[in-house]
Amino acid sequence: MNDPDILKINEGIARKFRKIEEDLAVCRTAVELFESLLTGIGGEFAIPFVWLSVIRRPEAAGLLKDLEESKILRDRLNLIDEEAFLAVVPKASPPLLANGDLRPFFRLLPVNRKYFIRSLAVSPLTLHGRPIGSLNHGDASPDRYQPGMDTTLLSRLAGKVSEHLSRLLPPEQESIAGKEG
Repeated sequence: MNDPDILKINEGIARKFRKIEEDLAVCRTAVELFESLLTGIGGEFAIPFVWLSVIRRPEAAGLLKDLEESKILRDRLNLIDEEAFLAVVPKASPPLLANGDLRPFFRLLPVNRKYFIRSLAVSPLTLHGRPIGSLNHGDASPDRYQPGMDTTLLSRLAGKVSEHLSRLLPPEQESIAGKEG
């Protein structure tokens, strides 16, 4: 492949990320945001396994309840203790790409769903600057995600999701998100 081909491919990838970001910008609830994110990223990039890991905290109980009630999200949601999450995804971590030994990442997988993955991308998400979980992509190909690949667009998407989530759930409403309906 020559430089014009690579440039064309990269432009196509960036265009897909922009489309997802535009779709997220109109979401009016946290559930809608995450449903749009998972279906958008899976569809645009033909990613076979896309799911969320969300840190289990008392102040996020309403949000977690809403996410668990979503038909789209309930089987693609992993609730995880903060200590276990931070052991895999350190605070302020950029997106992580892994293949090979994925055992440390198994705790991020949904318990009710089996995924055959040989590579994965983990994009940390925050709520008001505090880790809340991650957007996870998995693939059966060990070559799909490899350490050393550029994660700029994944990082930007995670930042946009985190910003939008923080707008949707002001600090005083995190614990009552379940009352949004």
